[in-house]
Amino acid sequence: MATTHNFNLDARQVTIAALGLLDRQLTLGGIPARYSELSFKGGLGDVINVNRESRGIPVQAAGITEPIWNPVKGDKTRLAATSERPLPVNDRLAPVGFINESRFPVQLTTLAANSTALSMEQVAFDLKEFGSQVLTKLTRGFAEYFDDTTATFIKSNITRSGLTAAQKKAIGGDVEVTIPQADGTGENMSARALGLRTALVDARMAMNLANVPASERYLIAGPEVEAILLKDPSFVAVDYSGDTSALRRAVIGRIYGFDIVVHNSFGMEMYLFHKSAMLLVSACPAIPMGAVNGSIQNIGGIATRMLIDYDYAKKSDTIGLDTMYGLSTVKEDPDYKVRGVGIGESFVRGLRIAITEKAPTSG
Repeated sequence: MATTHNFNLDARQVTIAALGLLDRQLTLGGIPARYSELSFKGGLGDVINVNRESRGIPVQAAGITEPIWNPVKGDKTRLAATSERPLPVNDRLAPVGFINESRFPVQLTTLAANSTALSMEQVAFDLKEFGSQVLTKLTRGFAEYFDDTTATFIKSNITRSGLTAAQKKAIGGDVEVTIPQADGTGENMSARALGLRTALVDARMAMNLANVPASERYLIAGPEVEAILLKDPSFVAVDYSGDTSALRRAVIGRIYGFDIVVHNSFGMEMYLFHKSAMLLVSACPAIPMGAVNGSIQNIGGIATRMLIDYDYAKKSDTIGLDTMYGLSTVKEDPDYKVRGVGIGESFVRGLRIAITEKAPTSG
């Protein structure tokens, strides 16, 4: 009688489960907006063109052409007769709008993959729960990879340094702030926190001037900045979040409309942006002809391929996940203007706050 393992390794169901686990494990990697394609026919180095959402269609306000003159002088209660109402002179047609969604390319720069080999002895004797012993380890590796990759991308790309002087004057640029070095006193803690709060207010103003949506704004910082904020009595009393789901996402609280997310990749710096500032584009390679089994799925905007294969030489199963992806910032439409200043295809949905610590001068 043939023996079988006790796992239901249906590739489709396993891939769906893997993507669900991955989405729950992501912190930084779960912030960027997502776009995926399952039927992509290209490969690494190719680009996927993504539609950029158009802005609102203008509204025309049509008022009366001229006032109605009442022939009975001084009688303000008499209603106008039909013959007394003037004919309209100006057109009342609304301007014809057009949904003008421009497109921008995102290059698939990386093939991210991991896999694990399962020997026949492991399958027969050691593995009891495929989900907890195998699948969660594969997805955890992907979550850690995307978190670290997103952190590197944020540090390199969330900046308004590319704006011209006129554009920075209109909507603001990156923010710089100097705070005193820590000495452990209460006055010093308040002064350091006040410096960060002031910089955050300036950054919030720059985001508002650029018409960045007020919801889904993030503040990304390192443990050092987190410590300064948490030592600020005002922040602890008002903004600290004890919600378990928020803490699972590494969100420690809110300040001035920003969800604060802490990651060890950052030092004395802060990055503020809207969720739409970054886009993660993913696509799957085709299932190879030699694979024993495989599935391509898209859950939550992440396209992922799972392959199940068998190594005859080592008598072991191989199970792996992979995806092709690219990260990009989202710039504005070519004709975008603020207060009459042309912004064009520039990045304005986020900015960087540089923090400098300065020792007190001896008097």
